[in-house]
Amino acid sequence: MPSLLRVVCVVACGAALACASTHGLRPLSDSLPAGIPNAADRAGWERIAGDYDTASEHVRYALFVDPALPLLFRITQYRVTPRGPAGRPGGGAAEGSEMVVWNATPGLRGPLRCFTEGSRSKEPRTAQHTPLSWRDVSPTTAEFVDSMHRAMEIYARVNSEGRAGPRVE
Repeated sequence: MPSLLRVVCVVACGAALACASTHGLRPLSDSLPAGIPNAADRAGWERIAGDYDTASEHVRYALFVDPALPLLFRITQYRVTPRGPAGRPGGGAAEGSEMVVWNATPGLRGPLRCFTEGSRSKEPRTAQHTPLSWRDVSPTTAEFVDSMHRAMEIYARVNSEGRAGPRVE
């Protein structure tokens, strides 16, 4: 009987992992727009990542802090997915596009750079999926303003959780 229990546990864990990789729980992409530091360049940067739910959405985010500028989120990456009728991410609703906000010129006045996931495959999303392309979002659009509001919401949440600011050692 213990071997049957082990099989049931393995199957249940596999099903849970399969569900976690779909409908809004897919990891954020490692591939960012051209000109933004790549994963190897960001290896020494602090990464603050998390998820949260609102009444109607699931938000997954990652904030990157360059050690040369410890009080600044240089890269903000997030995806918003509508919550389904049962309150779960996805629930048959289309997954939102991934957004990236890049502070390319800290200390200088001007808008931040904003990108959204571009052309998307019609095939089902997987944990290994990366965007096929990134589209630059103009600062003169409502999409840009909305992305800045969402970034501010994420910063406020991270700050209220005490996960922002320099580490005290």
